[in-house]
Amino acid sequence: MNVRIIIRRMRLILSAILGAAMVAAGQSYPPPFPRPGAVKMLENPRVQVWNVEWPKGQTTALHRHPYDMTGTYYAPGDRLITAVDGSKRPVSTKAGGIIWQRTGLTHIEEGTSDAPLRAVMIELKQDGPENQIDRSSNVPAFAGDGGMPALDNDRVTVWSYTRALRADSPTHRHTLDAVVVWMDGATPHAAFVARGTSHAEETIGSATRATIFELK
Repeated sequence: MNVRIIIRRMRLILSAILGAAMVAAGQSYPPPFPRPGAVKMLENPRVQVWNVEWPKGQTTALHRHPYDMTGTYYAPGDRLITAVDGSKRPVSTKAGGIIWQRTGLTHIEEGTSDAPLRAVMIELKQDGPENQIDRSSNVPAFAGDGGMPALDNDRVTVWSYTRALRADSPTHRHTLDAVVVWMDGATPHAAFVARGTSHAEETIGSATRATIFELK
């Protein structure tokens, strides 16, 4: 067997053993971020937003996600996920998928594809929804491209957005705080839009499409 593969497996086993020891001692797992391959894009009292990649052969520590989390994958790739009990699960992910996971997920991740999986991941820092909706005007509420949301649950509604690029684009109002994610070529960007903001178009540089995460 390849020596690198043996060493990698030994590291995974050691991480699992250390994780079990931490639980037995009443200690908590480390969070997933920051880590190599994860760059913070923005932070405020409601969210932390990360640009994340999973390089081939790079194994994370055994970690626990302390927040509910959403986001989107912007480059496809593969990874190997190892659970606390040592079981392994290969995962192949396409670009464009929406991320949703609840707090408490605990695992190890390792990139396995030559071109790494990449995503913008949005940690929801509060324990639950604020349920504060802006009703300050009669400007129509933002509703994405007018279709069904890509995701809608008790914490977030996710919309696809296409900029109209017209001089007479109708004004819309954000009734909820939102995170806007868009691509400039291969580079992801993220911006926070406060509830009550009214405008004709989202500020997304030269891009014409974006994904908008409304925070409940």
